[in-house]
Amino acid sequence: MTRRIDAVSPRAGARHKSLTWQIGLLFALISFLVIAAMGFSIDRMLANELLEANDVLLLGNMSLLRNRIERIGSAESILGSPRFVEETAMGYRKLGLAVLDEKRQILAASEGFSVPVEGLPEQAIPMESLPEHVDNAVERELRSRFGRLSREWTAPDGRWYQVLLARVTLPAANSPPGTMLVALSYDRSLPRELLARYRKGLIETLILSVLVAGALGVWAARVVLKRVRRIAATAGRISASALNERLSLDDTPEEFLDSTLAFNHMLDRLEDSFRRLSEFSSDLAHDLRTPINNLLGEAQVALSRPRDAAEYRAVLESAVEEYERLSRMIENMLFLARADNAQARVAPQWIDLRSALEKILSYYELLAEERNIRLVLEVRSEKGGKARAWADELMLNRAVGNLLSNALRHGPRDCTISVRARARADGSAEVEVANPGAGIAREHLPRIFDRFYRPSSSREGSAAGSGLGLAIVKSIAELHGGRVGVRSEPGLETAFILSLPAARGV
Repeated sequence: MTRRIDAVSPRAGARHKSLTWQIGLLFALISFLVIAAMGFSIDRMLANELLEANDVLLLGNMSLLRNRIERIGSAESILGSPRFVEETAMGYRKLGLAVLDEKRQILAASEGFSVPVEGLPEQAIPMESLPEHVDNAVERELRSRFGRLSREWTAPDGRWYQVLLARVTLPAANSPPGTMLVALSYDRSLPRELLARYRKGLIETLILSVLVAGALGVWAARVVLKRVRRIAATAGRISASALNERLSLDDTPEEFLDSTLAFNHMLDRLEDSFRRLSEFSSDLAHDLRTPINNLLGEAQVALSRPRDAAEYRAVLESAVEEYERLSRMIENMLFLARADNAQARVAPQWIDLRSALEKILSYYELLAEERNIRLVLEVRSEKGGKARAWADELMLNRAVGNLLSNALRHGPRDCTISVRARARADGSAEVEVANPGAGIAREHLPRIFDRFYRPSSSREGSAAGSGLGLAIVKSIAELHGGRVGVRSEPGLETAFILSLPAARGV
């Protein structure tokens, strides 16, 4: 059953994830994380700074209070002074003062002091530990000694207080001597409101920044991906009749340069492959049409009138030649197809070059004698080693045979064809087949190993060969991990060189 694949419609495509929106969301997420982290850090820093500043304020006033208490001298005098508590608050409405005994019972309190006893700090700081002048360094030193200095308390009406508690040791002249507690409270509702407004502004800024960052991310993604859309548009215009389309590199961003070059190189390969495929199809049709037309013509002539057995036999013998040619062509094409798909198996072994090449030359001696051509074999090995090659014997025979057949076909009469073999010390080997003749023009050398390629545009002499021999030699060389090359000087000598690599892991 044939499966039909429909093109993806825009509606169906909308269900796919959008890279543009993904980039926009990433922009928004990054903006949210960065601004939130920065805002949280600033919020913590402001809160700590306000707390430290309030502690310094309370400690400074407590230091002033200690000096007044030392001047008054006794608890009775302190509590008996009707304006002591109010004056100590210095008329600053945000400061409140309370005097307590050791049992934390309030003895006297200013009008602005509204902190209950349970809202006072658990630890009272010795007032004699306070210096004359208090700054941030003193506050940090006292905090390292006594821990948390003040305590925060929130009133039922929402007002926020910071309270400091100190212990005063009365002079020894008092009878009896003792201690009392002094509590200072500071109404920090205004700083709290400022901090709350800051946090509200931070949230508003965060929301706005996320929206703006998301929108900018979408815009930036569309600008960046515009180049990708151009690649897609170019790919959409490519067809069998328009393979020359390429992407321009003039306005390509650096990040897309490698992708654009790779895309253009892919198009180059596709165009070259398509051209080769077209030429291959044309050459294959031509090479198959010739023997088939010959067979059809001979059969039609033979059937045009009654003939005797000898004439029919002659027709059949001629047909056998064409069938053999078709069989060789099909066999060669199948071998190349298996080599392309890595289905051709290579069974390499050490082969004595002299013995193997002598057998091949003996097979072609009769054909060479018909044209009065001499075959000369030369085998050398470096450093006096064995003249051998690591190769599949059948494939090596086929490759060298194709090169010899090609040399005999194109070499002139009464010439000498040289077969030179050289075994290197590293185990690699090289076989060269050279013949004099007209040579191969320089423009044909890059394509001489292509399938069905013949330097002659007229295809003269196509009946003698299929144009696959040299392509098979190239495939055999590549299956062994080697290579094949050609050296030609028109009017002098043409040489084909088959290079085989050394054995690996042997």
